[in-house]
Amino acid sequence: MNWRWVSIAAFLGALVMTYGVFVGRDRLDMAETAPPERPGYYLRDAIVTETQADGLPGMRLVAQRIEQQPDDSFIAHDVRIEYLKIPDEPWTLTAERGRVPPDSSVLELTGNVRLEPAGAQAPPGAGLATEALAIDTERHLAYTTTAPVSVRFGNHVMKVAAFQADLATRKIKWESVNGSLER
Repeated sequence: MNWRWVSIAAFLGALVMTYGVFVGRDRLDMAETAPPERPGYYLRDAIVTETQADGLPGMRLVAQRIEQQPDDSFIAHDVRIEYLKIPDEPWTLTAERGRVPPDSSVLELTGNVRLEPAGAQAPPGAGLATEALAIDTERHLAYTTTAPVSVRFGNHVMKVAAFQADLATRKIKWESVNGSLER
């Protein structure tokens, strides 16, 4: 009768160990299939200056916070950009948020976006306001995607459905213009 109890105990022990191996394997498989999310990096009260080939500043970005996302894009909050890539034609951009997709030269700005000429020759009161604007920093183009734009030149205001500006030549293309003269 002792052998019978020993056999039953050994059999139950083998069952418990086999169960533990299978349950533990599932836990290991789950841990291996779900990679840990990579931490993003961030900067507070950041000033980032991009220099040109000649060493002069091309663009200066000032932001309250800049975050690197897991897909290697960057998001900036409370953005101010001094666009200095064009000699004697500086521009100032402000926005609530900015995004740079991975491996891209396009800066996507959203939320209360303003674009204004900043040089000494800039006409007073000139600029535009919109909710979304993109800047291609290689081609020096500013353009809207879907948001309407208010273009201001002195006391004149135009509502524009689509907008594209060549920042180097100051040539502007717009569609569906609705203008007015403010007094």
